[in-house]
Amino acid sequence: MKAKLPNKQRIRLFLANVLAFALVFFALGVIVLQVLSLSAYRETDQQLTQTTSNSPLIQLEIQRYQENDPTLRLDGNKPFKDDSPKPMFNNQVILWSKDGQILNKEALGSRYAQFESLTLNTKELDSIQTLQLEDQASNTSDFRSVIRKAPDNNSDIAYVQVLANTNQIKSALTNFKAILVVCMVIFWFLSIGISYILASLSMRPIVASWKRQQEFVENASHELRTPLAIIQNSLQHLFTKPNQTILEESESIAQALAETRRLTGLTNDLLTIARNDSNQQVVEYQEVALQPFLEELLRPFQEMAQLDEKQLLLQPLEDPEQTWSFDRKKIHQVLVILLDNALKYTKAQDQIFVVTKTTSKEWRVMVSNTGPSIADKDKEHLFDRFYREDHSRAKETGGYGLGLAIAKQLIQEHHGDITVKDFNYQNQIGVTFEFKLPKK
Repeated sequence: MKAKLPNKQRIRLFLANVLAFALVFFALGVIVLQVLSLSAYRETDQQLTQTTSNSPLIQLEIQRYQENDPTLRLDGNKPFKDDSPKPMFNNQVILWSKDGQILNKEALGSRYAQFESLTLNTKELDSIQTLQLEDQASNTSDFRSVIRKAPDNNSDIAYVQVLANTNQIKSALTNFKAILVVCMVIFWFLSIGISYILASLSMRPIVASWKRQQEFVENASHELRTPLAIIQNSLQHLFTKPNQTILEESESIAQALAETRRLTGLTNDLLTIARNDSNQQVVEYQEVALQPFLEELLRPFQEMAQLDEKQLLLQPLEDPEQTWSFDRKKIHQVLVILLDNALKYTKAQDQIFVVTKTTSKEWRVMVSNTGPSIADKDKEHLFDRFYREDHSRAKETGGYGLGLAIAKQLIQEHHGDITVKDFNYQNQIGVTFEFKLPKK
C-alpha cells in the first residue's frame, strides 16, 4: 500500500507529460502545414491576380478566338512590356459565354478533354478558388482559378477564367505532410521515453519527502508509545493499591511525572519541526551584541559543567563590541541544543570549547568537546530526525534524536549551514559542531 501512492503519482505525471508532448507536436504540425500551404500557393495566386488584370496573355487568347486562329502568337509588334506578367508555365485561359459555354475549344486543342468537366461559377468573381478536375481517363488535376468579367468590347465573350495547374505543389505538400507526420510520430515515441525520465526525476523529491514523512510518523509513534506506556503502568499500579499513601507510592508517581515531562519535551520538539516544515516560523532579525549574548547564554551551562567536573570555556571575540543580525531566540535554541549535547555526551574531566569568529561575510560558531568521537557513517545521518548514534546511550540521556534536526532547520532558516567534524586538542580526540550565519 505504501508503494502504490508514489507509483500512481508517477503514472499520472508520465501520462500528463505524454499528453503535453502530443499536444505540442500536434499544434506544431498544424501551424507548420498552414504556413507552408499559404506560402506554397502565394506566388501562384499573385501571378493569377496579375494575369487576369487585362494582361497580354488574355488579349492574345481573345484575339485567337476572334480571328479563329489557334496558332496566333505574340510577335515582335506586340511584345510583353517589361512590367507586365510573363506567361506562367501550365497556365490556361478559358473564355466563357453568358450561358456557360467554353468558346475557345479550338485553341485548347487536346487539352479541352481536361477542362470538359469544368463549369462556369459566377458566384465568387475575382476571388481565387481551388478546383479539382477529372478527365475521361479518370485522371485528376488540381488548379487555382480566378474568374473575371470580360472586357466590354467583346460582345460574345462574357467571362474570362485563368487556371494555374498546382499538381506539383500539391504533390510536394503531400510528400511534406507524410514526412512531417512520420517525424512527429518518431519524435512522439521518443517523447514517451523522455516523459518517463521526467516523471521519474520529478517524483524523486516527492518520494523522498513521502518516505521521510512516513519515517517521521513511525518514529514519532514509537517514541510516544514508550512514555505513554510507562505512565499507564504507573497509574494502573496506583489503582491496585488504593489504600496506600502518596509517600508510599512516591516512586510510581515520580516515574509518571518524569515520563510526562519527557513527553512534553518530545511534543514541543515535534511541534517545532512541524511548524518549520509548514513555514509557519518567521525569522525576526535583530542586531545582537555577540559577546554579551554568548556570555549570558553560557553562564548556566558553565555552572552545570562545573558540577559535573567538566570545563566549559568561551573564547572571547577580538572585537567585544561586534554585533550581528539574526533571530535571537532561534540561535539561542541552536546553541542550547549543541551545548546540551556536549554536556550529555562527555565525561568528568572533559573539556568543552565555544569559539566564535566573524568575517565581512559570515559569523562562525564552533562548539567543540573532548571525549568520544563520531563515526563517519553516523556523521552523514546525525542531523536526520530521530537518528541516534547510540540508542542505548541516548535512552540514558533522554534524547530522541530531534535536537540536531531542529538546529539544522533553524540554521537553514537563516540561510546558513551546520556541520560536524572531528576535533583534536592536545592529543585528545573529540567532536566539533560548527554553524555559519551569512551577513544579512
